[in-house]
Amino acid sequence: MVLGATACTAPTDGASESATTGCAATIADASQARETAAQVRLLDRALTVCGSYDTFTAELGRYPSMIGYDPATYVAKRCTKVDDRQVRRSPTCRAVVAATTVPTTAPSDISFVGNTLDGRTVELRPSARVAFVGEYPAVIQQTVDIAAESGCDGVFEQRDLWASQVDDTPAGDEASVYAEHAQNVATFIGCDERPLGGG
Repeated sequence: MVLGATACTAPTDGASESATTGCAATIADASQARETAAQVRLLDRALTVCGSYDTFTAELGRYPSMIGYDPATYVAKRCTKVDDRQVRRSPTCRAVVAATTVPTTAPSDISFVGNTLDGRTVELRPSARVAFVGEYPAVIQQTVDIAAESGCDGVFEQRDLWASQVDDTPAGDEASVYAEHAQNVATFIGCDERPLGGG
């Protein structure tokens, strides 16, 4: 996963420039945080600093590999779970809480494009074998959760589990995508290099 801070386009007035810059800088700091707790804390701060839902999701969208969700899904999940009342009352969270409509994406239109261990690109779609949670395969989200709960050991265990199931079948390609994603998560959270299957 490659992370990098990108400057915002300058807004038209001083007040909005300050708000947008603070938003961008806070999310950039979150993208560089090595610990999940620090990342979540900084993103919570960004929810209050960013002046609107659109501003927050646009800035978060600059770091597509940071959280394992698309920005809209992250906001929806975080704003409905966070205990901090200041965060829940932020303009970004208020926009989510006030929303009453549900996305109408048909299940057949959902897909996830991932890379395999050998560098190929594979498209995964919901099926009896590939369960999805929202727009992402359940295994992809599970790996992100494991990183938060168990750190490097848990992520490498997940990577090696899926790598052991790689073969020349479609199921093997799916396993390879899951293993490669786990490796990317390990890199993102700052794990030391560990060979496949190694201790």
